[in-house]
Amino acid sequence: MMRRDRLLLAATLTAIFSADLYFVLLPKLRSVGLGSGDFCPCGPDNFTLPRHGGLATPQLSNWSLYGTTSEAADDGGSKLERLFSHPLYNIETPVLGSEERLLQAEQLMDYYRRKVARWERHMHLYSEAAALSNTTVTEHEVTFDPEASWLKFHSGINSYALYSRNDPAIPKLLKDMQKMSVINADYTQDEKALKGACDCTQVVKPSGHHLKLALKMQNFGKAMFKPMRQQRDEETPEDFFYFVDLQRHNAEIAAFHLDRILDFRRVPPVAGRLVNVSGEVLLVTHNEDLRAVFFTSPANNTCFFAKCLYVCKTEYAVCGGPDVLEGSLSAYLPSLSIAPRISIPNPWTRSYTFSGREE
Repeated sequence: MMRRDRLLLAATLTAIFSADLYFVLLPKLRSVGLGSGDFCPCGPDNFTLPRHGGLATPQLSNWSLYGTTSEAADDGGSKLERLFSHPLYNIETPVLGSEERLLQAEQLMDYYRRKVARWERHMHLYSEAAALSNTTVTEHEVTFDPEASWLKFHSGINSYALYSRNDPAIPKLLKDMQKMSVINADYTQDEKALKGACDCTQVVKPSGHHLKLALKMQNFGKAMFKPMRQQRDEETPEDFFYFVDLQRHNAEIAAFHLDRILDFRRVPPVAGRLVNVSGEVLLVTHNEDLRAVFFTSPANNTCFFAKCLYVCKTEYAVCGGPDVLEGSLSAYLPSLSIAPRISIPNPWTRSYTFSGREE
């Protein structure tokens, strides 16, 4: 009986020591070895790690972060950099034929020139009207750039994806949406359609109840601004009126990056940006309806709200702090006037009516 107890105790101690060695000591030794460079599992035969001299080492794709140097890449870089440097994301795509592209270069340049001419006519008329009413018009510098990133993005749209895996215009477009000056702000076309201000048949994406604005950049690129309403860690309460559920501006950004990771490339580029709602919306808009929904809150913050069918009240306004407001900017697709397309209703669309039926 005594021998059996001793054997059981020895087996128990052996198991505890083995578990401690495997789960505690070995990981510590391995981390120390990696830090000192004495131990590394990424030998030259490990082709699953292309950055470490593996089989068919690819060049870093154009998805790298802006301003990233080769030294930063050698230090590890971001997780997305390492992911998009994998050979599966660097497979060469076949050369596209003209019939597979949505638009030709000549079409886009002609459209660009018409946009510039229309803007100049509009500003001339607006300046004349402002002079008659003794109103000051803010002048904005505009540029005609045949190499504009939004132009390159539109020219790259094809029958397979909105952009290629290594399209250098996409990182440039994201940077432009984050930094470029805003020369005009307006309601989106779908919100104008809900108010009867435009032809609803020309609206691709029907409006829900989220506040959105169309911002025009100095090179005539256009992006949809969706402001931040809730903090990122704020959860949806169980008891709430579902017309006013949480509106995640960063969900648009996450959808774009997830689409890239899954290699669908069917979501337009989206970037985050801090927008000065006074200087980059109120002072640049020519829409009097949009001007009319701005107000100053008791906390002395600049706020505005939407004009739509559902939650268009001052209680649902978004406010800067006191003027700066975080949000997402989604790049616009080409205009329907040069790129007609079919609108397919979402079969899983939600209802915004009390009866539960879709409107």
